[in-house]
This record gives sequence, C-alpha cells and structure tokens, in this order.
Amino acid sequence: MRRINGIALIVIGLLHSLALIIPGAIGFPGIWNEISQNGFIDVVSGGNLRIWGYYWFLIPGFALMILGIICTWVERRLSRPLPAFFGWSLLAFSVFGIALDTDTGFWLVLLVAINIIVASKRRPDATA
Repeated sequence: MRRINGIALIVIGLLHSLALIIPGAIGFPGIWNEISQNGFIDVVSGGNLRIWGYYWFLIPGFALMILGIICTWVERRLSRPLPAFFGWSLLAFSVFGIALDTDTGFWLVLLVAINIIVASKRRPDATA
C-alpha cells in the first residue's frame, strides 16, 4: 500500500502557501507594500482586515506542511499507517472548515482524512 497522506498534506499546504509568492492570485495584490507601509512589526491586527486575512491564509498552509512532514516520517520511516484518531481529527477539522465556507480547500483535507481512516482500518494496530 502506498502511503501518500503526508505528501498530500504537504502539497495542500504548499498550494495554500503560494499566496506568499503570488499574493495577487488569491486576491491580495500589493499586500507586501501594504505590510511594509505599516512597519512589519505587529502589523497583523483587527484594524487592517486585509493584512489579517492574508496572514491567516498563510498560517494553515504552513501548519499543513508541518503536519505533512510528520505524517510522511511516520508513514515512511516507521512503515506504519497513520493512527485513526489523526484521521478522525482531520475529518472534524475539515468538516468544520467546509461548514463555514463551502468554497474551500478543506475538501482536499477531507479526502486525506478519509484515506487515513480507511488505511488505519486495514491495519488494526493503527487505531490508537
């Protein structure tokens, strides 16, 4: 069985983090000028919702990459499927995100969550 869950999470995180390189592609043109005009330090605040939105768009991407790296390590280095609780946690996380915004990339995370749950059922020692 190919273990691709970690790689999938890394790819989803990278896609989300493309906003760092090409912010105009997701509706944040000129955001870096705006950030530099506000002085970089403590620039994320409720006073500027555009910068706040950009910041919170990037954070989940980086978090997914970190989770993906850990998952890849477990899947490849330990030669084990990811535990079912991780899949169920990702499932809850993605369903919540989808419920709040149906036009979202959480659908991709939902697919990974389901794959993790199914893979953990194939190997009983991965249910913890």
